[in-house]
Amino acid sequence: MTMRSLLLLAAPAVLLGGCGSDSGTTGAMQQSTTRSDCAPNDTACQDDGLDAPLAMGARLPLDVHVTARGVSAPKIALEPARDDIIAVEGGTLVGKAPGWSSVMFVGTDGLVMDFVTLTVEAPERIDVYRLTKEGGAEASPLPAKIQLAPGDDFELAVKAFSGPVRLLGELDATFTLDQPIATILDSGRPASRRLRVKTPGTATLTIEAAGFTKTLSLEVLP
Repeated sequence: MTMRSLLLLAAPAVLLGGCGSDSGTTGAMQQSTTRSDCAPNDTACQDDGLDAPLAMGARLPLDVHVTARGVSAPKIALEPARDDIIAVEGGTLVGKAPGWSSVMFVGTDGLVMDFVTLTVEAPERIDVYRLTKEGGAEASPLPAKIQLAPGDDFELAVKAFSGPVRLLGELDATFTLDQPIATILDSGRPASRRLRVKTPGTATLTIEAAGFTKTLSLEVLP
């Protein structure tokens, strides 16, 4: 057991009082709030925090705020207690294997300022969602068949599930069309693409992620 593991186990229940936050997940030592690195206007994502397991194979960029009184925003690094469960690449968590691990927020002097504990779950299925203009997923996944019109332009995203629980993180996904009725554009996120509809016709959109395949039948009306 490492010295930092001992520090985690011995951390007092009450430390410096935080200035508080109305969004994100409060750290175990109550000195930080953490949430996914959300789209600027995606208030649902900003409020939810780390409210579900991380999908195995997914990447989760974090937005960490130190909220302890009298502490200016320090430079911190993320350090997992079990890097066989959760790896860290810069400010991004990567789900490696099912299980749970604490992730410590470590200052430049090696002091553990706070930590959160996450579980990693293997996805059991994927669904495809249309994203709102704010960047969040709509309430329900897309049906198997959808009708569109030339000029429609929107973003799609893959979400992983374990049972009824939607998992956190961005999976690497591929999107392919069997007919050129639309253009698929990179949206800058591995699990999302922008679909720009061009001409009337029908096509099948195939999405693959985490070993699962989802197909959508598209009909573009004149």
